Amino acid sequence: MRQLLDQWSHPAFASIEGFAENLEATGLVQGTVVTADWTQETLPSWLDSIWQGIVRPKGLVRFGFSGFLKSLREVPTILLMRLAFGAGLCRFGMFRAIRADIAAQKSASHSQQLTASSQ
Repeated sequence: MRQLLDQWSHPAFASIEGFAENLEATGLVQGTVVTADWTQETLPSWLDSIWQGIVRPKGLVRFGFSGFLKSLREVPTILLMRLAFGAGLCRFGMFRAIRADIAAQKSASHSQQLTASSQ
């Protein structure tokens, strides 16, 4: 896990459930956050991203030698990600939420304050 965090400069991983709780706690969503675990659906994409670099090398050569080296350096990390997701160490979460209407909430709160102060 440390290798993945260091290689891809992730600040940290979070559980699907924990991240949903954090989203709800912001007050920026209306109701609950709906989650789904898409790990199984995304497993083929890890190896396919390497394969696409082989069958479509235009993207690899477009940025010159340094771009090619950077792309090549990503292969072990992509393989580690595939291993981590396949072994259940990581999960790929999807989130759906409705954005709260913060402006309407503030306006209603302000109106209530004005009504209370004028009484």
